[in-house]
Amino acid sequence: MTYFDSIPTSLKQTFSRIRRTTGGAVDTYGDATFTETTTSGLRGFVQYGRKPGETVIIAGKEISYDAMVFTTATMVVGEDDLILFGSSTATAVSTRYHINGILQVYEKEIVEHKELYISQETT
Repeated sequence: MTYFDSIPTSLKQTFSRIRRTTGGAVDTYGDATFTETTTSGLRGFVQYGRKPGETVIIAGKEISYDAMVFTTATMVVGEDDLILFGSSTATAVSTRYHINGILQVYEKEIVEHKELYISQETT
């Protein structure tokens, strides 16, 4: 068990992940169609950036972010996914964040946890 997994879940914030899947089809306007699948009940810690547009370099690429989410090493997540904070059931009241970058943090050749660099979706 990694150190991150040994932290009690009562101390972690609950959030949801939205994964978009393209259907390979187009609508009547010629736009690509997709479906969204929501996974609720994920847990982690949120740390907001010190200033708007904070940046980090991951794999030689500069990434701008508003906040970081520390989550378990086993969470399946991709850079095209969205993270929801707030109401997990009503996406209209939730704050949606785009994942801009993912950093896997290692401890002795084992992934200890993941750091998700996120930016609030502009509406």
